[in-house]
Amino acid sequence: MIDYSISNVYVLLNKVLNTLVRRKFGKHYSIRLNSLCFIANRTNVFYSYTCSEKITLKSLKPINMYELIQIKEFLLFYINTSLLCINSEFYIEVDELEIIII
Repeated sequence: MIDYSISNVYVLLNKVLNTLVRRKFGKHYSIRLNSLCFIANRTNVFYSYTCSEKITLKSLKPINMYELIQIKEFLLFYINTSLLCINSEFYIEVDELEIIII
């Protein structure tokens, strides 16, 4: 197993999630993980037992609530699956996503 640094995991995860969202929901979507939140969840000694990530979702079209819920569930599943594959030794399950829409 290749040992990735946190910053490499962050870059790789951003690319994977962005590609998956664009393929599933359309090319008018773009996402980005909040780097400060992502790194703080994995380096802070006093982290809580739940892990919450912040994701910025950029869309060129209006988003309805149903599609937003689908995107959130999709991202939550694939962020956990990808993290387990990329960095299984230091895997922390993401319990909640906070989506910021631009």
